[in-house]
Formats: sequence, C-alpha cells, structure tokens
Amino acid sequence: MKSLGISITCHSLSAVLWEQTLFASGMVGTCTVPCEEPFGGPGDIARLAEEVHKIAGNGSLPPAVLSLPPAWTFLRRVTLPVPDLPRAKKMHIAELEGNLPIEDEEILSDILPSPAGETGTFLAIAARRSSVEKTVADFTAAGFRLDRAITDHVSLLCAVLSAKDAFSGLVFSDLNDLMALRLSGGTVVSARQFPESIGAAPEELESGIREVLDADAHGILSHPSVVFGNLPPPLVEILLHVESFVLPDEAEDASPLAYGAALSPFYSKETGGFSLRTSAEAESERARHQFRVRIAAVAAAVAVLAASGSIGIARWAETKKVARIRTEIRKEFTEAVPGVKVKQEMAQIREKIHSLDRQRKELGADFPEATSMLGKVSRALPGDGNISVRELSFDSGRLKVEGDAGSSQLVETFRTALLTAFGPETNVTVQEAEGSARNGNVRYTILIEKEGEGRAS
Repeated sequence: MKSLGISITCHSLSAVLWEQTLFASGMVGTCTVPCEEPFGGPGDIARLAEEVHKIAGNGSLPPAVLSLPPAWTFLRRVTLPVPDLPRAKKMHIAELEGNLPIEDEEILSDILPSPAGETGTFLAIAARRSSVEKTVADFTAAGFRLDRAITDHVSLLCAVLSAKDAFSGLVFSDLNDLMALRLSGGTVVSARQFPESIGAAPEELESGIREVLDADAHGILSHPSVVFGNLPPPLVEILLHVESFVLPDEAEDASPLAYGAALSPFYSKETGGFSLRTSAEAESERARHQFRVRIAAVAAAVAVLAASGSIGIARWAETKKVARIRTEIRKEFTEAVPGVKVKQEMAQIREKIHSLDRQRKELGADFPEATSMLGKVSRALPGDGNISVRELSFDSGRLKVEGDAGSSQLVETFRTALLTAFGPETNVTVQEAEGSARNGNVRYTILIEKEGEGRAS
C-alpha cells in the first residue's frame, strides 16, 4: 500500500511517498517546493504535483493525506457524557458551537481518542470549513487524490509513534509555528500552539509549556521530550531529557510533517481515524442518504394511495353491478310473468349469481384484502440496496408493481421476496426489467396473480 503525505507551511509545500507491505516498509521519495504566496497557491500546488509525479511515475497518484498548519486550527478540550469515540465524534460539535472565533456553520472538527483513565474527555481540533474546502479543491484540481485532511498535531503524533511506540512525555515542534503535545502511552493528553512571535515573550512560552505538562512554576521539568526542529532558549533551561527527532535513514531529507502525514493511515487506531475532510464527507453522505430515503418513502406512500384508490373503485363498481343485476331480474319477472315469484325466478337468479361470480373473478374481488396485500409488498421490499416502488395497480385479479432498481439482481431479490410473502399458490413474474436513461437504473414491472387464474376472456 502506498500513501502520500503532504504538509503545508507558510513558506513551502512538502510531500513524502511511503510504501508499506506485509514484509517491509520505506520511503519511495520526497520533494519540497517553495511557496510564492503564504501557505501556497494553485501555482505552487501544481509545481508540487509535477515533482510528485517524477517520484511516483506516470498514472494517477496514490491516495494523499493533507496536513493543515496550526495557524488554521483551534484546540479545545471537551468533556462529553459518552465514553466511546464514535458517539463522541457526533456530539462534540455542539460543545464547540459558540466557543470558537468563527461562525458555527464554519466549524469543521474531529477529536482524538481520550487517554487511558480519562473517560469522556477528548481533544477537539477544529478548522474553518471554507478554508479547508478551498484548499482541498485546489489540491484536487492539481491531480491529487485526497483521502483525508488532518493537522500537524496528528502528523507529529504519528511521526513520534513510528519511532517511540506508546511514548509518554512532551513533544515540541517549531517547524510550523510552535506546538507542544503531552502524550501518555501514545495518546494526546493536552496540547498548545503558539505563534512564532511568542519567542519574544519567554515567560509566556514557559508558562504555556508548564500548562501543557500540568506542572507548577517551580523547578526544572523532568518529563522526557522529543523535539522537532530547534528548542527555543527559554525552554532549553527548564527541560531535561531532551531528544531531537531523527527521521529514518531512507527518509532523512523528508519533511517530518509530511512524513507523519504519510504514516497516518497506518495509525488509525492511535488517532481514532482523525480526519477533518472525512468527517465532513460522512455528514454529507448521511444527509444525501436521508434525502433518498425521504424520496423513496414519499413515492411508496403515493403508490400505496394509488393502489388503495384503484382497489376501492373496483369494489365500488362490483357493488353497483350486483345491485343493477338484481334490479333487472325483478323488473324482468314483474313484466313477463306477473304474480309468479318462486321456481322460475329463483332459477334465473341462481344463473345470474353464477354469472356475477365469474365477473367478480374478472374484477379480482376474491383476491386478498387490499391492506394485507400492500403490507406484504411493503415487507418484501429489500431493505438494502437502491430500489423503489413508483406505482401499484390492481386489475382483473392481478396486482401490478412498478418501480426502479439499481440492478436486475435487486429486481429478482424483490420478486423472490414477493413470492415468499404471497405463498406458493400465487404466481409472481417479472413482466419487464430494462435499463432506464435516468441514473442508469433498471425500470421494472412485476405481476402478482393467483395460480391458474389468468385474465378472463
């Protein structure tokens, strides 16, 4: 599996192409292009794509992970009434609304797993939706296949875990502004980010680092530390056990942020599948699915009403016909044989009734109750897959079901379910199932009738 990691800094764009198999892993290549405008524009992204193609060869590029700079992000610690990550991902946005310097509709956020022993506490990393979507669109236009958008915080976490599994201590970086993470067992406990200008205020930087480490203002901090880049002078004096992060030999010229981004697909458990872009796409897909379900439900309701109306009209017509025949019989005997009311009249009435039975069968009046039939059709409709019912009609003992399906296989699945629902004494046949120009669907018609009782001639 190949993964392309891309990092964005104010002055450059970098990429790392990583390949991992069951037996080996390593870097395929790396490249960096300077930015002509801060954080890169379409022209800078196009030049990066050219350099990546030189590494990856001809053809489409592998899936890419885009790491966003801390200057675009907001960090918040949130406490939720649920311990598990999936439900917390759905709920945490409500905790951010009204608590960030951007409009609620502009919040694009995801969370990292909570550390061991801190149930319901999560680190949320948010960004401005319009900025993320514009950047994603620019990279997509340049030919990149973006799988997800993460942040430099997640890239640093993955880079550290690649060298120090389950690391506990401080992670500091000055590669893209200043960032500090405190890890416990490989999980982020707390985080801070600072602009580069804070270097001119050493007291504030030191206070921020102590806050990350949850330490008081007295003495030297003894936590082990991993540093990306250079440690500012104010921190050199208070941190012990400092170790510079070193890339693997084959990746020594790579950007550590792009390197961590390339590794992130292989650390989904540790990052909780963090992705700003994936979260947005999942919400959009859920909205689209709900819209499709509503459309199908409305179509089914209209079809059921149409079928109920059709069956009701048939029954009303049958009742009117019975009343008319009885009136005609009485009129015939009254005019032909006044006063004779017994045997002859009853014999003809019996014949008329037999004739009426045949007509009732033609109308389908001896078929099951409408509510029962519609219930069976509803229960037989496959729950999975793209299939809908547009219209139901009832005529001469036959129930006709018309609709659209994503494939002929779904139509056959529906037919089989209908046969099971109505029983072996019923014939269920697909009258037609042909492709429709609309969305490539199959338009189908299914007939349901009692066995051995076709349309009367």
